[in-house]
Order: sequence, then structure tokens, then C-alpha cells
Amino acid sequence: MAERRRLRAWVVKHWRIVFAVCGALIAAVLGAAVQELADNQLRLAAAAAIVVCLLVVALLTGLTATIDSRLQADRELLTTIRGTTVEHRRLAGSTDRRIAAVRREIAAMAANVGMRADALTLSELNEAKSVETDRTRQLMGAAKEEILILDLLLEDGSWPNEAMDAQYQADAFESFDALVRQTSPGISYRRIIQVVEPESSLRHARTPQLVKHCHHMVGLQRARAGKVSLRVTRRRFPFKFIIVDRTAVVLQLQEYGDDPGALRIWGEVLINDPGGQLVAVFRAIWDEFVDHPSTRTVTVADLPPPGDAAA
Repeated sequence: MAERRRLRAWVVKHWRIVFAVCGALIAAVLGAAVQELADNQLRLAAAAAIVVCLLVVALLTGLTATIDSRLQADRELLTTIRGTTVEHRRLAGSTDRRIAAVRREIAAMAANVGMRADALTLSELNEAKSVETDRTRQLMGAAKEEILILDLLLEDGSWPNEAMDAQYQADAFESFDALVRQTSPGISYRRIIQVVEPESSLRHARTPQLVKHCHHMVGLQRARAGKVSLRVTRRRFPFKFIIVDRTAVVLQLQEYGDDPGALRIWGEVLINDPGGQLVAVFRAIWDEFVDHPSTRTVTVADLPPPGDAAA
């Protein structure tokens, strides 16, 4: 039994040699057959022998080619599988590293000491009857250097903050005007209002408190050039935000009412960000608007008279 296995193994290993020997034997038979064909009268038998030998040679040649082709294909497949496996492992390792890096970044941001977030709904804002109970006004009142506001005016001239209580609007603008006027040497206060058509500016604004405040801003713009500015730009984002001293953001979220084309304030998210990572995102948006070709400064001629604005 062992001898047979060794013989079989030898044949598998040296199959080309076996085929070569067979080929030599067949060549000898062919030679004899040809000689027979020339020397005696049994031409039919000789011809048959030649045909048989040719068939055997053809079969052996085809088998050899098939085996060679199959072995080569198997080698290529094995190489491909090994390469794919290596590549898969490499990509999997790369993906794992990227996921791990993202997790580390998230963990680092979450561990940022001092970052705090607070949320206020519209009802909570309207219930604030004084600065002491209004966390948004407290945050803005603590400004030491600058306040930047990206605002929003709808196509029909309405202002999403119209949903706020009218008295709350008046109190908020009054305290804000006082902050800007009384601070010495004065904080920088800049507001950019997104509109559908910057060419028509704020002529269609219809919220009395906003129009009144814009008139105040234009006056301050002349008196405190470089510190106060009011501009309009083409509308891009359906939200409003306030940046305070590069360390805090008030993000005002809007919602659609019964009219799908109308937006109204839903609430505010207040974020204290001493490290400035999140503030930098909103500051980049602000800077894009500052440099945009559609952004232009508002003048008195761009505003409706304060008494003409309808609530």
C-alpha cells in the first residue's frame, strides 16, 4: 500500500516526464507504422495504427495543455485570494484606525472643560420678564469685545422672531441698544440680515421692533464707524445665530407653521464654548457672508419709515 502511494505521488510529481516517455513510445510506434506502410501490403492496418497514435498524441497534448492551464489559473487565483485577503486586512485596519481617531476626537470634544449647552423654547423666551430671567440677554450682556448676528428676513418681509411676544421684543432691543451705546470704549456690533433680494434691501421689512432697531443701527453706523454695521446679503441658511466674543453661540432654530412658506422661531440653543471649536464653525459661515459679492451696507433709504412698518 505504501509503495502504491509513493508511486502515485511520484507520477503526480513527474507527470511531464511520463508524458514525454509516452510521446517517445508513440513516436516509435509511428515510425514502425510508417516503415510498415512502406514495406508490406497491410496498408489498412498500418493506416489505422497511425490514426490511433495521432489521436493519442492529440489527447495527451490537449490534456497537458488543460492541466497546465488549470494549474496556472489555480496559481493566479491563489495569488489573487492572498492579495485580496492582505488588502482586506489592510483596509479593515485603516478603517478601524479612522474610527478610533474619530472616537478620540469626540471624546476630546466632550471632555472640553467649560463647554456648556442650554436650550430655551419659544414659550420659555416669552415668559422671561426681565434680564435676570432671560439667559439669552444675560449671555449677550456679558460681551466684552463683539457681538455678531446673522439674521433672516422672509420673502414677504416677515421676521421669524415675530412669533415672540411683542413686549419681549421691545425689552430685548432696548437692553441691547443700551449695551451697545453705553459700553466704553464700546463693543463691536455687526448684524447681517439674509434677504431674498439684496438689491431691495430691507424696504419690505414689516416688523415694527426690527425696523426701529435697524434705524438705530444705521445711526450708530455713522457715529461709530468701524464698530457698528448693518448689512444685507442673499439668503442661504434658514436659521439665525449670534456669536459673542468668539466664546459663545446662540443658535436660533426655526420651524414651519401652517403656511409651508413661512418660518417662525422654535427656540434657542445657548452654547458656551471657551475653547472656540464650535464657535469657529459659525465664524467661518459669518466670514463667508462678509466676503460675498451680494453683501451690501444698509442705509436709511433702504429702510421703511419706522411708523410704516406693520406688525
